[in-house]
Amino acid sequence: MSRTRVRFAPSPTGYLHVGGARTALFNWLLAKHSGGRFVLRIEDTDSKRSTAEFLDAILEDHRWLGLAWDEGPEIGGTAGPYFQSERADTYAPLVEKLLNESSAYKCFCSPDELEDRKSGSSQEGRDWKYDRKCATLSREQSAEYEAENRPFVVRFRIPDGTTRFDDMVLGSVEVDNRELDDLVIARSDGTPTYNFVVVVDDSMMGITHVVRGSDHLSNTPKQILIAEALGTEPPTFGHLPLVLGSDKQVLSKRRGAVAVGEYRRRGYLPEALVNYMALLGWSSGSEQEFFSLDELIAAFDITKVSRKAAAFDPEKLAWMNAQWIKRLSVSERTARVVPFLVAASLVSDSPDEEELAELERIVDLIDDRLKTLADIVEHASFLLADDIVFDNIAVDKVLTKPGSVDILNDLCEVLSDAPDFEPETIEELTRNLAEKRGVGVGKVIQPARVAVTGRKVSPGFFETLSVLGREKVLARLKTASELAATLTTE
Repeated sequence: MSRTRVRFAPSPTGYLHVGGARTALFNWLLAKHSGGRFVLRIEDTDSKRSTAEFLDAILEDHRWLGLAWDEGPEIGGTAGPYFQSERADTYAPLVEKLLNESSAYKCFCSPDELEDRKSGSSQEGRDWKYDRKCATLSREQSAEYEAENRPFVVRFRIPDGTTRFDDMVLGSVEVDNRELDDLVIARSDGTPTYNFVVVVDDSMMGITHVVRGSDHLSNTPKQILIAEALGTEPPTFGHLPLVLGSDKQVLSKRRGAVAVGEYRRRGYLPEALVNYMALLGWSSGSEQEFFSLDELIAAFDITKVSRKAAAFDPEKLAWMNAQWIKRLSVSERTARVVPFLVAASLVSDSPDEEELAELERIVDLIDDRLKTLADIVEHASFLLADDIVFDNIAVDKVLTKPGSVDILNDLCEVLSDAPDFEPETIEELTRNLAEKRGVGVGKVIQPARVAVTGRKVSPGFFETLSVLGREKVLARLKTASELAATLTTE
């Protein structure tokens, strides 16, 4: 399989969603595992709906996921152009070739005529397919209709017999050609249809293997027959099980599928999303659950893709994302969360070494609390912002307790005289204060935690104060003491 050439061919009429991204991933893994090439082809013939915004997003999503393409937009290649809209001149001569060889014919049936015959078929309880009324037109009759300026489409003539192919996932598939329709390969305005152009493009680009969703299975025998009629070798096909949502319906753009870019904005790691998508319908055969891209390349075997539909579980993806975040070093985790802190205006656009060092201390303090990278804003805001937002419930339940004002004032005094502001020193002074006041250390920590963080729950108290620094801690203790004094006198 060293000559393997696969392609992923998205349409820039929307964002890349999980189902499409998984198809791209499986193609990419097949190419990389076999030492082949991954071709990115853009099917942009729908000019009304295709936009530069969607194209840019699709390319960025591929880069973010780590699925670099070997040929395609921005890098070119020997089989270009890689935009379908730039290949228009390729198709018309091949449609003409099929017409000349009687593998296709011109159909002059109007849409109204077709609808009437389809309705009649439905009333009789028969499945409708084109009845080949125009398939027997002589060249003379066809020329006469054209001379009358009758609009026509070009239909591919399905030959007699059966079409059989070995699917990389489904095994042997055989279709009686009588079940197939004489499909339209060129519309009345001359533009070719999907099932025709995809065959031409795959052939001219040397695509050897086509991996796609099982919703395309019905197209495969038609495309094989078109390829054979054009005198080209059809690629080897593999049809992936569909991905179902929580409602057991096919996950799609119209049924709540989340765009890859949205996961990026929510703070998911590409490693986690790739890992999770790989397990949607595929198994390595081992108990290993966490795979890097390199490990996936080494382990990937398309014959181990299940034939059953895969269920997309957002909670499992969220769990896996949290596990991948835990696997990052503190410095790497810090680098990943910086864009989210910048977006929240909690750090400068380009943090210097001193700021990064402080951020590493904060990330280390937060430890395993991050489920997504975006969670850093919630967990670190009180550490980075000049002012904190108090949780009203925490204030009512903690700061208004008798003695809170005195505790905060006393702690402020002992910490202001601390020889240093390391966690060990802060802990010793806090415990000494509690002992002096004849209370458990928790009675001191509770109001102080609310005072410096604004909330009842935070990372380790002593470490938090050390990271905040003496100046911020003392200022917040004083502010909270004044607030508590006001509340207790009201």
